[in-house]
Amino acid sequence: MKALTDKIKEKLQALVEKCEPNSQFQKGLITAINNIEYEESIANFEEVARVMMKHLGNPSKYNPHNIVIITNSTAELVSVRKGLYKIVDYLPD
Repeated sequence: MKALTDKIKEKLQALVEKCEPNSQFQKGLITAINNIEYEESIANFEEVARVMMKHLGNPSKYNPHNIVIITNSTAELVSVRKGLYKIVDYLPD
């Protein structure tokens, strides 16, 4: 079953193909499609991040100073031993 956003993007893309090339309406539709894709990527990222946050929030497994660094080929669990936080003395005004 297709997601609602995929159905919307397909309908908008069909309208793009029917439009006069380089018209303002076509450009607006393309912008709308790009905005939908951007918002969808943000929502997907948030969904995955929240799963990891919930997992790290388990106090029987992790302390609150653990950090996860994930790349496309690695995942690291870092436990901070010492840290300085919220030092703003050297930030420009």
